[in-house]
Amino acid sequence: MTDDPLSKPRFQIPSLKELRKQAQQLKRSQANERSRTEWNFALAAEHRRRTRQRDTTNDWHPQQQSIGKDQNEHRAEAYAFYCSILRDPNATVHEQLAARERIDILLGLDQG
Repeated sequence: MTDDPLSKPRFQIPSLKELRKQAQQLKRSQANERSRTEWNFALAAEHRRRTRQRDTTNDWHPQQQSIGKDQNEHRAEAYAFYCSILRDPNATVHEQLAARERIDILLGLDQG
C-alpha cells in the first residue's frame, strides 16, 4: 500500500474549539503589543532622563580638568598625535587603521 500524496488533505480544517483558542491568543497578543509599546516609551523616556542627567554631571572628564586643558585643546593635541601615527613609516597597518578610526571619532564622522 503506497501513500498517494493526492489522497491526503493538504491541511486540516481546525475545529471550532481550536478557532476560539486562536482568537483568544490573538486578542491577548494584541493587548500585549499595546502594553509593550507603552513599556518601550517608558524605557525611552527613562533613558533620555538618565542621559541628560549624566551629560550635566559629566561635562568633561575629571582627569582632564586637573591637567588644566580645555576640551578643544585636548582634541587638537589628540588630532595631531593620530596624524603623526599616520605619517610614521614604521607604524603598523593596525596602528594606522586605529589612528584613522580615532580621527573619524574626533571629527564627528563616526559615532563609535
